[in-house]
Amino acid sequence: MAETHQFAPAPIPVFVDQSGLRSRQLRRLGWPVSVVGAMLAAAMGSSLIGVQSDAPAMGIPPKPSYQPTKGPLSPSWP
Repeated sequence: MAETHQFAPAPIPVFVDQSGLRSRQLRRLGWPVSVVGAMLAAAMGSSLIGVQSDAPAMGIPPKPSYQPTKGPLSPSWP
């Protein structure tokens, strides 16, 4: 059996920037954004390197030594 394939033509692009102006403008905008991002990443990395690894001890407060007299969870004593 011979199969026939019909290929549809490729769709025509809606917009084509022949001059390359759009890519140039995006490249001009992308460089400063990437430089600022690299500077922020370097600042964050340097701040993590300079941090002391000894954290202060957290004091756990002692439990109260009294028993609640009335409440929904306290035992009912006569």
